[in-house]
Amino acid sequence: MLLASLLLIPIIHQTTSINSDSVLYKEIAAYHNETSFKARYAYEVVEKIFNAFKQWFYTITFCDFTYFENRILKYTENSGDGYPVMLLNGCPDANRTKVRPKINRHGKTVYVVTSDELSLEGSEFVMEAFIRTGVFKPRSAVIFVISNPVEMDSYFFYNMKLHFRLLLSRSITNSVMVLHSGRLRVYTYNPFRNEILDITDVADVGRLLAGQYNNLFGHELRLSVFRKIYVSDDVGPVYCESRLAKTVMKILNATCIPLPTRDGNTVGDLLPNGTATGVTADLIDGYADLELSSRILKNSYYGYIDTTYPLMQDELCFLVKKSSKQSTFATTLNLISVDILLLCIFNLFFFVTLAFFVRVAEIRLWKLNDRRTASSTIVDLLKCFIRQTVDIKFTGPIFRCVVLLVMIYSLVVDCAIDGIITSAIAYPRYKPDINTLADLLETNLTFAVHNRHMRIYNRSLGPDGYKAISERTEVFNDMRIKQAIEQRQFQYAVLLRKSDAQFISGKPANMEEGRPLFHTVEECPVPCSIVYGLKYGSPLLPKLNKILHHLNQAGVL
Repeated sequence: MLLASLLLIPIIHQTTSINSDSVLYKEIAAYHNETSFKARYAYEVVEKIFNAFKQWFYTITFCDFTYFENRILKYTENSGDGYPVMLLNGCPDANRTKVRPKINRHGKTVYVVTSDELSLEGSEFVMEAFIRTGVFKPRSAVIFVISNPVEMDSYFFYNMKLHFRLLLSRSITNSVMVLHSGRLRVYTYNPFRNEILDITDVADVGRLLAGQYNNLFGHELRLSVFRKIYVSDDVGPVYCESRLAKTVMKILNATCIPLPTRDGNTVGDLLPNGTATGVTADLIDGYADLELSSRILKNSYYGYIDTTYPLMQDELCFLVKKSSKQSTFATTLNLISVDILLLCIFNLFFFVTLAFFVRVAEIRLWKLNDRRTASSTIVDLLKCFIRQTVDIKFTGPIFRCVVLLVMIYSLVVDCAIDGIITSAIAYPRYKPDINTLADLLETNLTFAVHNRHMRIYNRSLGPDGYKAISERTEVFNDMRIKQAIEQRQFQYAVLLRKSDAQFISGKPANMEEGRPLFHTVEECPVPCSIVYGLKYGSPLLPKLNKILHHLNQAGVL
């Protein structure tokens, strides 16, 4: 028995001992160290995210779902108050170009992008995969997490600048890079100062990212400029001379670069064939950064260009010919109302009848000898009404009192009529202007509508009379509007913004003997909101909204 035990001991020791030099041991140890590092690193990443982007809605994007993404997802769901997390499959799909998962619209969005293939040198593939998901919301924060440790060598910051510049070229403007180099480090990039910022110890990263666009340090902003030829009489190139442009550039500390529209159009619009014109086209393809010439807000702009918050309201109103001068006779008839005329005739009949019966009664009562006929008495009373000289020989006291009342009443009425006639002769009177759409429809005017307003104009027309109105509508451009105004083509009712129409009416060139030639119809068919345009995804939108809001509160706009 003892001999058997002595023989088994070496065998058991050999089978149960751990050989640190064996291949299996090395593989298990390496896997354990890697997963331990990934778990610890993922926890630090999530802790940093929740401290710096608290109360935001997180989106985890990945290609191959690995242990690292699983740890981030687990820690994110269990950290803090358990903010919702949405997973995005960022891998390219041969069958579909975009992956559209269901989005929980909860608060702001910050995207956590990570993959084993993500590195400073090769981040373009992961970036394109992230954009192809089709759910990226402009100006949202994007956190790129490099899962593998990074060595900070001489090319480290050079490659990081290339990474952030590539993000800016893809309209990802608020981004940070999280990596592990000895410890967890967080970096971002200020494009205006061209420097990499270490924000590892920054408490509120969201505020820091938003604050980067408060001061552009003289960075050039391409401002799309144009001139409405039917409003402005200026000639030559357009510069950044408007008060709003100067104010915005001064607050942003930016350098303004004025860029006229490439096709010569003004605001421009989206065409049914998918193309655009004017400033709209320049903003869509990034030729210009923003425009500070107000435009009418349309739903069709969404996804093509960004627009500011609509702080101002305007209307599209018709500009028509001012009413012509009215004749003196017609003015007199208009001033003497029907009520006054009926009252005058009634009182005349009443007083003549009363005086006649009083005369008859007094003749019989007082036995007066009056040889004048009844017709001559009535003629005398009528002469009193028109203030003619009359010799009243009838001695009846009551009759004489009635005649006195007739004379007093005639003085009042005749003076009023004399004043009306004098006013009609001395002061010119004009026919009433067209101030309602009903009055406008009763005319034979042609409705001239700018081509960029046709869509919103057609939507504003009701079903009643739509066909009749559309048949009388003619499409105009800037040059045709200018011709209609300068050549006094009064057969058109031109649809313009109310502010433009009132400005045109008040121009000295559009007046004759101090009186405007054009009139703005008071009832406007198309109410609209006024906004300013920016390139889609522009990070300047929140700051510009804040500037315009303050200017609006101060009454400057």
